[in-house]
Amino acid sequence: MQTIMDSIDSKNSEKKPLKFYVIIIIFLVMLFAWSANSFLLSPTHAEASISRDDIVIATVKLGDLIQDVRAPGNLIAKNRQWLSARVSAKVIKRVLEPGALVTPDSIILTLSSPELTQQYKRVQIDYKVAQAQLEALKEVHITEQQKKQADVMLLEIEKQQAVEDAAAKKQLRVTKIIPLYQYNEAVLREKKLTLKLEIAQFELTQLPRLQASLLNVEQAKVEQQWLQVSLLREQVALLDVRAQMHGILQSISVEAGQEISQGTELARVADQKSLKAQLRVQESQAKDIQLGQTVEIDTRRSKVSGVVSRIDPAVINGTVTVEVTLPKTLPSEVRPDLRVNGIIEIQRLNNVLLLDKPSHWQAGKTTYLFKLTNDSQAVKTKITIGANSAKSIQLLSGLQQGERVILSDTTHLQQYQAIVIY
Repeated sequence: MQTIMDSIDSKNSEKKPLKFYVIIIIFLVMLFAWSANSFLLSPTHAEASISRDDIVIATVKLGDLIQDVRAPGNLIAKNRQWLSARVSAKVIKRVLEPGALVTPDSIILTLSSPELTQQYKRVQIDYKVAQAQLEALKEVHITEQQKKQADVMLLEIEKQQAVEDAAAKKQLRVTKIIPLYQYNEAVLREKKLTLKLEIAQFELTQLPRLQASLLNVEQAKVEQQWLQVSLLREQVALLDVRAQMHGILQSISVEAGQEISQGTELARVADQKSLKAQLRVQESQAKDIQLGQTVEIDTRRSKVSGVVSRIDPAVINGTVTVEVTLPKTLPSEVRPDLRVNGIIEIQRLNNVLLLDKPSHWQAGKTTYLFKLTNDSQAVKTKITIGANSAKSIQLLSGLQQGERVILSDTTHLQQYQAIVIY
C-alpha cells in the first residue's frame, strides 16, 4: 500500500513543474503582447489611415520657378481728356452717347447761349463800321493829298508870275515910269508867295506821315474789333462740343435742358488704341517691384505682355499703383477702364525642384509633409523650402525628383510618423 502511494506522489511531483512553466510562459506572452500594443499605439509609432478620395497627391518635378506678384487693375487710356464748358449755356441735345467712336470733329453735345450769339452779332457790326471808317479815311487822305499837290502847283504859278512882275516893275522903276511903292509891293508879293510855296511844299512832304499815323490808329481799331469778333466766333463755335481727338466717348455728365456754367465737365473722351495698365499692388508686396520687370496682363480673353514703367510712391488704401506699358498692337476686346489681372515677374529660378503650392500653404523655411513610400503608405518627412510663387514652391532638401507627397491639409495627422492610404 505504501508503495502505491509513493508511486502516485512521485507522478504528481513530476507533473507540477510542467504546469508551472506553462503558466509562466502564458504570462510572459501576455506581457509581451501588452507591451507591444502599448508601443505601437504610442503617437510616435502608431499609424493612422486616410481615404485616397480625401487627399491630393502631387509629384516633385524639375522646372523653372517664376516668383511673381499678382494684382488686379484696369486699363487706362494714355491720351484722355475731359471736355468742359467754355461758356455758360444750356444743353440743347446729346448728339452722341457713351461708347460711340469719335473723331476730332465729332459733335457730342449741342449748347445754346442767346446772350453770346447776340454779342457776337453786335461785335460783327462794330467790326464792319470800323472797316468802313478806315476805308473812308483812306479816301479822305487821297483827296487831301491831291488838294495839297494842287495848292503847291498854284503857288508855284503865282510865284512865277510875281517874279516876272517884280522884274518888269524893276525895269519900269529904273526909268521912273512907276512910283517906288509899286515896285516894293511887287517885291513883297514875290517874297510872300515864295514863303507860302515853301510852307505848302513842307506840308505836302509831311502829309504822308500824318496820314499814316491816322491810318494806324484806325487800323488798330479795326484789328481790335476783329479780335473781339474772332474770340466770340470761337466761343459760338464751342457751343457745338466736339471730341477734339480720335477715340471713344466714355461718358457724358450732363442732360438735355440742363443749364451749365463755365468750367462744368461735360464729357470724357479717350484714345482706345493707346492704353496702359494700372495695377493695385498690396503694400507688403510692392517692395520687390522694380522698373523694367516683365508683366503679364490677363484680360480674361487674352494675355498681353508689358513692362513696369512707373511705381507710384504714395500708398492709397493699403495699395501701391504700378503702371505697365503695353505694346501698340492689342487684342480687339481691350478698351479703357477694362478690368484686368496682372502678374509681375519678380525672379526666375531655372532647373530647381518644384512642388505644387498647397492651398493651405503658410510661409516658412521648413515644414513636414507625408511622402508616399508606395501606393498605400506615406511617412512623415521634413523638407526645406526656398522661394515660392503663386502656384509652386522650391524644394531645397527632403525630397527628390519624382517622389510623391500628400498636399492636402494633414495638420491633424502630424502626430503620426506614418499613415495608411486605403
